[in-house]
Amino acid sequence: MTRNDIFYKILFAISIALLPIVIFAYLYLPEWSVSLIIAAILLCKIWIELFRDKTSFQHIIIDSVASILIFTTLLIFFAVIDKINLALAIVTIVLIVFANIYKIVFFKKSMPEFIDAVDYCYMLFECLTLVAFTFLIYYSLVTNIGLVAIILTTGVSVCYKIYYTFKYTKVNNIFKIFKRKK
Repeated sequence: MTRNDIFYKILFAISIALLPIVIFAYLYLPEWSVSLIIAAILLCKIWIELFRDKTSFQHIIIDSVASILIFTTLLIFFAVIDKINLALAIVTIVLIVFANIYKIVFFKKSMPEFIDAVDYCYMLFECLTLVAFTFLIYYSLVTNIGLVAIILTTGVSVCYKIYYTFKYTKVNNIFKIFKRKK
């Protein structure tokens, strides 16, 4: 295990461990403390990107799990306290889950540069939405804009990868079999 791998796993553990503290801080500490803890999660996310090995399948899985856990927890939490629209939170969670599943499934596949660029935009919008979450207690418009940006980027990525699945994989051959039997 390399030194970067150890730092990567430690930062992953810290970012996930800070999630219950966000809820605790909202219930028992001043409102500004929630912003500090979310900022700490953001810093962990940024450092995770620095230590991540983009060719390691294990790091892709850990990154996907972290992304899903962080955004699901924060979106459900902020939807429960009526800072975010519940429908917007659910759509965002579903698209984030599908985008990360497809990131794992198509790990070794070469995608067009457009889709790679959209996936990098998604990573950027994740960080920007975490920045917006730090100010959500005071002002929610920036967070809604960040969530719409995540919905758009994950929507484009997921739609193209579904299209890619049907066009270039064995799933397309299954449909040809059904067409011949008629």
